[in-house]
Amino acid sequence: MKHLIVLICLAASILKAQTIHDCRNRFNYFLNYHGQLSDLVVMNEKTIVLRNNNGSAAITIYKEELDVLGTYLESCSSPEISNFIHWKGNRILKTNQTDSLRKLTALRTQKKIKDVKPFKGLKIAIDPGHFGTNLKDAAAEQKFLKIINENPSDTILIFESLLAFNTAALTKLYLEEQGAEVFLTRNQADFNSFNCTFDDWLKLHKQRTLDSLLKAGQLNSGKYKQLKSCTNYQFFWDFFREFELNNRAKKINDYQPNLTLIIHYNVNEKNAPWKKTTDKNFTMTFIPGAFTRSDLNKADHKANFIRLLLTNQLNQSEKLAALTVNHFSTQLNIPKAKASDATYLKDNCLSAPAEGVYSRNLFLCRKVNSVLVYGESLYQDNENEIQLLRKSDLSVNGILTNQRVKQVAKCYFDAVMDYYK
Repeated sequence: MKHLIVLICLAASILKAQTIHDCRNRFNYFLNYHGQLSDLVVMNEKTIVLRNNNGSAAITIYKEELDVLGTYLESCSSPEISNFIHWKGNRILKTNQTDSLRKLTALRTQKKIKDVKPFKGLKIAIDPGHFGTNLKDAAAEQKFLKIINENPSDTILIFESLLAFNTAALTKLYLEEQGAEVFLTRNQADFNSFNCTFDDWLKLHKQRTLDSLLKAGQLNSGKYKQLKSCTNYQFFWDFFREFELNNRAKKINDYQPNLTLIIHYNVNEKNAPWKKTTDKNFTMTFIPGAFTRSDLNKADHKANFIRLLLTNQLNQSEKLAALTVNHFSTQLNIPKAKASDATYLKDNCLSAPAEGVYSRNLFLCRKVNSVLVYGESLYQDNENEIQLLRKSDLSVNGILTNQRVKQVAKCYFDAVMDYYK
């Protein structure tokens, strides 16, 4: 019986009829960053029109097409969506064309259920953020805490990559026990999504990758020379960061999950450069959205915008994110962040209707084609959290970690359980 309930839930987003009213609400609540898109996206009772900057109609979606396009776009890659948008333009889809899209969607999204475990047939992707677990690799990302106490032997060193990976590994374990199929974007705590260390990638793949991009015309000679000779720190921020994030998104989208969990740990922005602890601690979650006017000038961004506008992914992501931040707050005993609690929440996000949930145009939030939550469970530099997170005194199925990380993993698991109840 339980697996039948999951099947019904899996089908809900596909079967729910989309309306222009639904799209307008998504646009207003999640997508239109401070009104920047108001004159570029025009909706009436019959159509949704995306305009070019000169006012001409770039693409028109008719209300009769919403359902078939919504489900079709959920099964597409960004390039496929871009090509489809270019082909469709302002034409009205014919019956044979909508029938073809329905058949293609059904072929791509069919599920097989073989036993009665509650999550059997459910595919979940988990992306543990970052990759550095030593000072050499982590120096590029700057995603570590090193706090030197009065007694130098009591120096605290915490790597976010290790916390995120152990959280992901535990969450994977809990979900698989319920029958889910779970995919991690990286296989070790010190690996990036290419499943090697940053240092090994630089030694083994940097030259080949730059040569290939230069030959393909995706890199000009000036940038090529600059990237070849710059420091590892500059190379990470000028090239590797986005290149590697794009690989994470591709791996997730190729897997075609029902849900995606993106796991991060936060710090107090006002405590930079994080050489001391803070008494502040907040929890929050992110979902896609908050597109700016300039975003719609880029084909890839526009493709993802249209997918988010026409599908139910944003609404379901808000539901999952609200459940996740609720568990963070109650189980970890941490207050949900208000927009005034961080500059990036006030200046770069739209507050979702659910408390503690924010639409933010982060790379993975935009690129991943599934219901998702991007979790920031706690502040690592909090004076109490840091003492809990520094421990490695708990072993769970070979995963060496601590009780606090186990609690965070339980929050993600409980949120998924609640999402499918």
